[in-house]
Amino acid sequence: MLGDPARRNQKLRCTYHQDRGHMTQNCRALKQHLEDLVATGHLREYIDHDKEVAELGNPLPEANIEHPPWLIINVIHGTAAQESEESLKEEIAKAAQIQRIMSVEPASKKVHTVPKSPLCTISFTSKDLEDIQHPHTDALIIIVGIGKRFDVKRVLVDHGSAADILYYDLFRKLGLSEQHLTPAAAPLVGFNSQPEWPLGRIVLPVVAGTKTHQIEFLVINTPFPYNAILGRSWIHRMEAVPSTYH
Repeated sequence: MLGDPARRNQKLRCTYHQDRGHMTQNCRALKQHLEDLVATGHLREYIDHDKEVAELGNPLPEANIEHPPWLIINVIHGTAAQESEESLKEEIAKAAQIQRIMSVEPASKKVHTVPKSPLCTISFTSKDLEDIQHPHTDALIIIVGIGKRFDVKRVLVDHGSAADILYYDLFRKLGLSEQHLTPAAAPLVGFNSQPEWPLGRIVLPVVAGTKTHQIEFLVINTPFPYNAILGRSWIHRMEAVPSTYH
């Protein structure tokens, strides 16, 4: 049973769950289990076939089954057990204490400033689809200048990446060595939650079009089909909107 055991009705017992909280005849989990057994061909001796099968020529009227409501799944985290009200209060109090100790201003009191830049509308039209074969699931791959004199091909633009990544083979071809690196502060955690420690950090100029930005890369020594990854920090610096469709 889900929920806090202390808040259940201890006078009611469910034989199916071997626990207290509700009566067996009201157990929704048991009813669903029985329905699943019937659907797979079991318990046929307990089924009222007169109700299940209509007489020939006199079909039973179809039940008026309403469509179930559209449900929402929020962020999935933590354990499957529901948190008690007391534990939630403790977490809120702990967060408030950390906020006081660290002298963190609430978001409502912060003054957010928007960088002043010329306003423009970024849009994609059918003209941007010229010379592109559809359907496709290709990644967005570009050529950029990295360092002082290199045009680097096969650079992945990934707005799902919080870090800008330089792979070790490219790092060496740029004429760089480990003495140019500064230590990395934390490991990278990928999709499979496995941490990967970078060899270090390095700041290099990245040239795209008419813009040049100094970008801090994490250098990784693992095989990869791309030479580098430009993530959200570079995309934001460029004030760009990438489109994999176009």
